[in-house]
Amino acid sequence: MAEEANYEAMPLFGEVHLAIIPSDRLDVEEADEIVRTVVASGGTHVMLRASDQQIDDLAAVTHIVSLDIEFPQYSRAIESGIFVVKPSWIHQSHRKGKLAGPRQHSPDPSQFFHDVVMTCGDLPDGDKDAIMAGVMALGGQYSGPLTILTTHIVTLRDDHTKCVMAKAKKVNCKSVLPHWFDTCFRLGKKINERPYMFPNPPLLHAVLPRPAMGDSPHVGGATAAMPTGTPPSTPPPSPSKTRKNLNAFMGKKVKLSPDLKIGQSLTRTLGELISHGGGMMTDDVGEADIYIGQYRDGADYLAASRARKEVANLSWLYHVINLNKYTNPLSKLLHYPVPRKGIPGFENMKISISNYNGEARTYLENVIKYCGAEFTKTMKQDNTHLITAHTRSEKYEAAQEWNIHITNHLWLEESYAKCTVQTLSNAKYSTFPPVTNLSEVCGQTTLDMKRVEQVFFPAPRESPPKTMQSPLSNAKSKPIPHYHYTLPASSIAAASYTPSKTAIIDPPSSVAEEAEDAETESEPEEEPKTAKKPLGRPSKVAPTPAAKDAVINDETPAETTTAPSSRGGPRRATATPRHLDDEKENTSPMVTTSGRAARAKALERIHNAAPDIALYEKETKRKGGVTHGGRRANQVEDFSSPVPDPKKSKKRKSDENTYDVTAEGSDLSDGETQAKLAKGVKKVKTTTSDLPQVRYRMMVTGDDRWVGNMKQEDTDKRKLRALGISLTLDPKDVDILVAPSIKRTRKFVAALASAPLVVDTRYLDAALTQNKLVENPSTLLDRKAEEAMGCTLVDALKRAKLNQHQLLRGWSIFVTAEIAGGFETYKEIINVNGGEAFLYKGRTGLTLPKRRLRDAPPPAGSQPSSSGTAVDDKDAREVKYDHIYLVAGDSDAEVKLFKAFRALAEKQGLVARVVKSEWLLNAAMAQEVRWDGEWEWLSPA
Repeated sequence: MAEEANYEAMPLFGEVHLAIIPSDRLDVEEADEIVRTVVASGGTHVMLRASDQQIDDLAAVTHIVSLDIEFPQYSRAIESGIFVVKPSWIHQSHRKGKLAGPRQHSPDPSQFFHDVVMTCGDLPDGDKDAIMAGVMALGGQYSGPLTILTTHIVTLRDDHTKCVMAKAKKVNCKSVLPHWFDTCFRLGKKINERPYMFPNPPLLHAVLPRPAMGDSPHVGGATAAMPTGTPPSTPPPSPSKTRKNLNAFMGKKVKLSPDLKIGQSLTRTLGELISHGGGMMTDDVGEADIYIGQYRDGADYLAASRARKEVANLSWLYHVINLNKYTNPLSKLLHYPVPRKGIPGFENMKISISNYNGEARTYLENVIKYCGAEFTKTMKQDNTHLITAHTRSEKYEAAQEWNIHITNHLWLEESYAKCTVQTLSNAKYSTFPPVTNLSEVCGQTTLDMKRVEQVFFPAPRESPPKTMQSPLSNAKSKPIPHYHYTLPASSIAAASYTPSKTAIIDPPSSVAEEAEDAETESEPEEEPKTAKKPLGRPSKVAPTPAAKDAVINDETPAETTTAPSSRGGPRRATATPRHLDDEKENTSPMVTTSGRAARAKALERIHNAAPDIALYEKETKRKGGVTHGGRRANQVEDFSSPVPDPKKSKKRKSDENTYDVTAEGSDLSDGETQAKLAKGVKKVKTTTSDLPQVRYRMMVTGDDRWVGNMKQEDTDKRKLRALGISLTLDPKDVDILVAPSIKRTRKFVAALASAPLVVDTRYLDAALTQNKLVENPSTLLDRKAEEAMGCTLVDALKRAKLNQHQLLRGWSIFVTAEIAGGFETYKEIINVNGGEAFLYKGRTGLTLPKRRLRDAPPPAGSQPSSSGTAVDDKDAREVKYDHIYLVAGDSDAEVKLFKAFRALAEKQGLVARVVKSEWLLNAAMAQEVRWDGEWEWLSPA
């Protein structure tokens, strides 16, 4: 009871030791009010050092109040488990009489919903739960009823009770569509709410307006890694008394790297500015607090990075001088030294930009250059990528026609931040909000320093002592560090390995070690007494084609290029690991036993994991557990609307975006909804061990038993899964195709290329009612449809099995955008049969691809024959290969394209065939390319 009495008597801020970081946006009066509130409720105010306005003893602080994370001690504070909060945390805790959660008041920009307090209107429970979980995970808060603190009402109509009450009570909040949250989750960024706001949200207009050119406030001062011009001779005056002594260089020693290649005059000017701010220049990187360099290599860069000193580039230095305020160099991609050779994988890319202007465009052009790709102002057919802020542009339409990869700037930024080319299959990179210009979130991506450390300055590793040396080891050479690593099997083969010997090669395992070796080799060494090459030494591993094609700056000395590791993680050896040593030229192979090698490898893993283990133990000991308010920017993607596996999801949202309906009125419409992957779907807690192994993958089309009855669909899916059947939507992965008859739907036509077992719906009925599969079911029989196809379904499936998805291999087929059923429908049918589909909108200047001849005999059905018979005449076959096909409908917009397409083909020595969709559908369903004059559209009169 005494303990409870003491607990109740403890003041609100009794265990809070608070420091306040001054800022232009934090008034002196507000800062003083915060101090009075905390002290009056039992807290302690920790004063900052007068010299540089930093915390003297960071361990004595539990909370830091700041409006941003732009202060030097932020990283150390987060690593030490100190809460960094905004002033709102103090105000809310004082108002409620208890300490508020610090995560909802974090100034970390990755918690981009930190200022959102949302409540829901008329939303389905599944959507409500998904939005609420996402908002809270990203720093926001949820309120059941409407309160004065509410900032957003999520609703589908503005006449909801909460919206009406907000207007009547004059609550300062916004009524938004749930689509806004969904878009923010997918992008991992907070975009402007205006297109989604009531009244009259532009997103619901019949004709969507073109996205307006937006500002890019986050790229200011960081558009290039190497600034132009000279900073002002004196820094600007501090705008407030609080910041009178605040300066990033106060008491700091700054080291300028020689790779900046700046003249003596500019060096002298920068030295004067740094001295004026209370700092000083130094030539010793060991004494320096801040290292300024251009590239991520060199001994000074490695030493400063490994010592955890402040590392930045000249652009950051200019920015800090102009602002007279510290900023975190890691918060801007181009405030940190750039990779000298770019990012592996970018060297063969040609990238163009659309819909970005001003500083955002300059910024992206420079990021492309620093990645190692080629930037092109105009886009041509040989471009590989288009980066666009929205889809309303001529370049976007041309990129669709030319099959150029289309992505937003997040793909480029995150590839640069993570030092690896990111996969374009990530939905984040292909998300284009209909009425939003994505340039407004350009420049918000921060560096992934864990990845930068792995690639550019990993900790040096000592090798175990050698147990056996060669008689030639008495040759004098300068000792250098050991680097032991394992080669993949491909590299072993390239180096002409002898399995019984250990290889001794020169290339280091990272860019950082390569730079160290280059500097070591530049120093004079005494030549060995013998000029003979030591026995057993293999030739150096040949560089990969990517390394050979890398562009080397003529002004910089050439360096050894190492083969980049495969995307997605470190390489793994498929053969017996061989440890490599790089100590002396005349050293014999090291002999080790498997047990010793295993022990060394285990010790190495434990050593590498020690920092993470120590940090985890520190986190578990402090109040609040492992989770704290300082979620880093590189973790945002973990909350970017994950797409669940449809095979495991047991519950589906009832959102309007959950279903995709094939265009009605087309030949490919089956009158059913095509389930899309729903976001935020909850999974039933079922262990995989309770379910049998998946034996068959089934696709159902033309059956309406589940339309509008999601509960029954979920029940039936569970029954089928218990029988070893998993439903799929991928036409390349179908074992059983269920349909009431032969259909001309997108799913049925595309799935035939997989040569599945095609059965009628009675097979599915028996499986659901009898809980067992019918053995040896008969193939679906539909005489009327088979007559229209010109062949039986059994024969078509036999040809599909022989074709193996290669019916249209080598074919390049153009499709109009207005065709009934949509371009994407025909694209899937063409692609699943091995062809390439191109969107045609009448653009001139296209280079039409010819059909590619094959050396080997083509599979069944792949020749352009008449009525399925092979063409043996060589001349006739070559004429057929000169045909180029356009699949089109008979709408006025499409008919206008016929003449232009034929003229374009004739100009390039090809024969154009403008065909009806019947030609392609008949080929895909019969699994045999045929020709009938009735399938060709004649020229309009």
